[in-house]
Amino acid sequence: MILARLALRNLLRQRRRTALTLMVVVAGFVALSLAGGFMAQTFKGLADGAIRGGLGDLQVLPPGHRDGDERQSLERSLPDGEALAAQLRRDPAVAEVLPRTQFMGLISSGPQSVAFLGTAVDPLREPRFMACLDALKDGAKAPGGAGSRWLSADPDAREVILGTGLARALGASVGSSLTLMSTTKAGALNGVDVEVVGLQDLGLKELNDRSLTVSLATAGQLLEAGPARSALSIVLRHPGAAAQEAVRLQALLPGTRVRPWYELATFYRQVKLLYTAIFGFMGLVLFLVVLLATVNTLLMSVLERIREFGVLRALGLQSRQLLSLLQWEGAFLGLLGSGLGLAATLLLRAGLNALHLRMPAPPGTSHGYELDIHFVPLVYVAVALGLQATIQLSALFPGLKAARLRIVEALRHV
Repeated sequence: MILARLALRNLLRQRRRTALTLMVVVAGFVALSLAGGFMAQTFKGLADGAIRGGLGDLQVLPPGHRDGDERQSLERSLPDGEALAAQLRRDPAVAEVLPRTQFMGLISSGPQSVAFLGTAVDPLREPRFMACLDALKDGAKAPGGAGSRWLSADPDAREVILGTGLARALGASVGSSLTLMSTTKAGALNGVDVEVVGLQDLGLKELNDRSLTVSLATAGQLLEAGPARSALSIVLRHPGAAAQEAVRLQALLPGTRVRPWYELATFYRQVKLLYTAIFGFMGLVLFLVVLLATVNTLLMSVLERIREFGVLRALGLQSRQLLSLLQWEGAFLGLLGSGLGLAATLLLRAGLNALHLRMPAPPGTSHGYELDIHFVPLVYVAVALGLQATIQLSALFPGLKAARLRIVEALRHV
């Protein structure tokens, strides 16, 4: 404890240099912690968007499913998807099962025809667990018509919800009458007339330009697929157990592929990899800055205190104890810097969140989002430990230099 008290006194004596080093440590802590909170917000938003955008916590897919395959999905489908969905709803870990049918075709407004990617959903179950209502946009509407609404549960209603870009390409609005054309499960060409009841913004321009949503009943009339379904989206009672439940359900359903949402969310994985690389590079740069600043502080301290170290050695202080003294100084710098950095981070986080700043739309997306830096204790602990390890490492070289001083030369140093 004597060495700890001496180290603390030395830091208080060199106030200017100590303050400059603390500023570097605090700045590094704040930058890394706020970046970590921003990343947590981004990952959480992307995860929620993927899950509530239609993937669910798990997806049950036909055995021949391949990622990125846009061919007619009913060629490789779950032949009796409705019966399988009813079976899964009886599982105690499952909150709901949402059958889905993916299909392709042409949509025509008369003079204009555009290729589309269609999704057929259950109009009753879908809004309870997915963000389909949040994606609805008022947009343009026919004279005297109503605004956007969700699909009707009436099986005889032939309705469609268009992506905003697709509606723009067709010159369609709420209330417009269009024709959907696609191939049936048997390969024959078929078409149905539908009414536009809503426009949706799915967040990605490519999806908005090609996507539309209809009810399973409407898709059944168009595709003549019967109970066949492209996939089943499973909503779990405990979403955090997606990986374990995927393994368990796969064992119960050997003729299918059960995959957790994050294996299917390509955009989520790509953004997470990019942000992790950026965060890692920024962290490396900041740690190097802290390392150099701390080495400079402690090295200058050693050069200015050579006679002091000589006196301590003459009084019986051993070389390893002198090394420990500088390690104690580094420890106090790290603890104090992390404490001040944590306080500054929490204040800045609260202030930035209170401003309700709007972030610009990320590349490839159609709208921005509100800044909400998350409180992530694990990030704060990791940053504090990383900075502490960096400072202890930076104290090693000056400590070794001080430990190698010869007592006689140190006492004669001017």
